[in-house]
Amino acid sequence: MDEEPLGFLRTLVETASPSGFEDENLANWRERVEEVADEVETDAYGNTTATVNPGSETSVVVTGHVDEIALMVNHITDDGYVYLKKVGGIDTGVAQGQRLRIHGGDSDVPGVVARKPVHLQEDEEREKIPDMGEIYVDIGAEDAEEARDAGVHVGATATYEAGFEHLLGDTVAGRGLDNRIGAWIAAETLRSVDADELDVTLHATATVQEELGLRGARMAGYSLDPDVALVVDVTFATDVPDVAETEHGDVSLGEGPTLKHGKENHPVVLDRLREVADTNGIETQDEAIMTRGATDGDAFYVARGATPTVSVGVPNRNMHTTSELVDLNDLENARDLFTGFVESLEDGAGFGRPDSRSV
Repeated sequence: MDEEPLGFLRTLVETASPSGFEDENLANWRERVEEVADEVETDAYGNTTATVNPGSETSVVVTGHVDEIALMVNHITDDGYVYLKKVGGIDTGVAQGQRLRIHGGDSDVPGVVARKPVHLQEDEEREKIPDMGEIYVDIGAEDAEEARDAGVHVGATATYEAGFEHLLGDTVAGRGLDNRIGAWIAAETLRSVDADELDVTLHATATVQEELGLRGARMAGYSLDPDVALVVDVTFATDVPDVAETEHGDVSLGEGPTLKHGKENHPVVLDRLREVADTNGIETQDEAIMTRGATDGDAFYVARGATPTVSVGVPNRNMHTTSELVDLNDLENARDLFTGFVESLEDGAGFGRPDSRSV
C-alpha cells in the first residue's frame, strides 16, 4: 500500500472514535474526501457523506462505520478509582492490566485497568472472566476531587492505549480496525473512481453508532435512499488454531474480501460484484450468512423500503480486542472491487430480482 493511503489508515486507527463520540475521526475522514467530492454533508448525529456526480437517476452508496467499541466512566470512588461501563461489545476478558486513556477534559487522562496480582488470587478468581462492575481503573489520583480536577467525570469515554503496528508482510495490527477499515475503503473508493466517466451518483458514507445497534446506518440509509448499498465491515478470520472452519467457514487473511450470501445480500448485486472481480482479477472469498452479530448492511437494506444491498467482509483476527489484525491487500481488493462495480454501471440500471438463478 502506498504511503499516503496507509498514513490515512493509521490516522483513522490512532484517533479515538468511541461509538457516539466520533467527531474527531469524522473530521479526519472528511478532510480526505473533500479533495475529490462534489458535495460533503454531515447530519445531526455525524454520519458524513461525500458525493461525486450528483443528480444521476441511479445512486450507489459505499459505506463503513467509523465508530469503535469503547468504555465510559460510570462512577468515581472517594479514593479516586474509576469504574466503567461498556460502549458496545467490549470483551472484559482482555481488560485487566490494559492501559487506557480517559477522554474527559482538555487533555486525555492515562490510567490502568487494575488486576489483583496472581499470587493473591483465589483459584476461582484465576478462572473467572470479571464482570464490568468488578473492574476499576487506577489513574493515580489521591481522591475523587483530584480525579475530577484532571477532567475525569461520569460520561467521559475511554479507549485502550493501543496504536497501529505494521507486522510482517502486509499484516497490520491495531485497536478498532473494526471498522476504521470500512471507513477507509469508502473514502478510497471515492478517490479511486474516474469521476469524469462516471454514469451514476456515488456516495461514500462514514456512519456512526454501528456498535450501539446500527443507529447511524438507519439514519443514512433513510436519508440517502440509494438504489444500491455496498456495505463493508470486518468479518471473522478462521485461519487460526482456535476457530473451527467446520462451524465458522473458511476465511483467511490475504485472500481477498468476502462476498456474503443470504439475508441482505441481493443476488443481482452479488452476481455483478463477482463478474467485476472475475473480469479484473480481484481476489474474493465466499462466506455464508453471518448469524453472530450484524453489520450496517442489516440496516441499509430495510431502511426505506427495500434497497438492494451486499455486505462485504474484510477478514479480521482477534476481533473486539486491542490488537485486531487485517491484511492490507484485502483492503485494496475491496476498494478495487467497489470501484470496478460503480464504474461498470450505466445510469438507470435496475437491480430487480431475477426470475430464476442457480444457487
